Amino acid sequence: MTDNRTNYEIAYTSLKRDILAGSYRPGVSISIGDVEKRLGMSRTPIRLALQRLSEEKLLEVLPRQGFRVPLISRKELRDVQETLAGLELTAIECIHNRRSVSELGPLVDAVQKMGTANAQGDLKLWSEADAEFHAALFSLSGNDVLGTCANQFLEQIWRIRTLTRMMRPTPVESTEAHAALVQALSERDLSAARAIHSQQRSRSAAEIDRILESLETTVI
Repeated sequence: MTDNRTNYEIAYTSLKRDILAGSYRPGVSISIGDVEKRLGMSRTPIRLALQRLSEEKLLEVLPRQGFRVPLISRKELRDVQETLAGLELTAIECIHNRRSVSELGPLVDAVQKMGTANAQGDLKLWSEADAEFHAALFSLSGNDVLGTCANQFLEQIWRIRTLTRMMRPTPVESTEAHAALVQALSERDLSAARAIHSQQRSRSAAEIDRILESLETTVI
């Protein structure tokens, strides 16, 4: 029983990492047999891991065909971006009400890491810093329910950004917007912080949407 649980966790973590990293492209079916060989474990923990990933919307179940990485829908992207933006605005308000300037360190560190990544032309490093920034927004909010609700949407955005990363310009504007948000929070200007973040989310969503539009007749 313990071994099955351990193998289940290994399978779940490995598959989720590969999906979020773009190793499995949208539209690609995942063969339980192939995963079985790659991970060297039995079918049961792998199937349980795949079922959990389907519940998290990172996979979809095809009747009598197994599991597939979902295709990226422009409508899905819009829905996710709009929902996540609302959750993040709530997190920003919580930070404004509950945190002192000295507690904004995780946001400051993430922005600095973004600047370093841009200087090095390292898009992977920038994406990691961006993920750290948004995770910090929810962590600093002090609202665990908010963070739990947001996690699924953050993972979907991460997957989409990973797949479109090389088609986007160097994220200078995004870095500047993140820095401006931290500055507004430091100055206790909630109105400015909300406006900056709303504009950044809208700009980023439009940028990715244009890429998906250009690719909508193909599987990314």
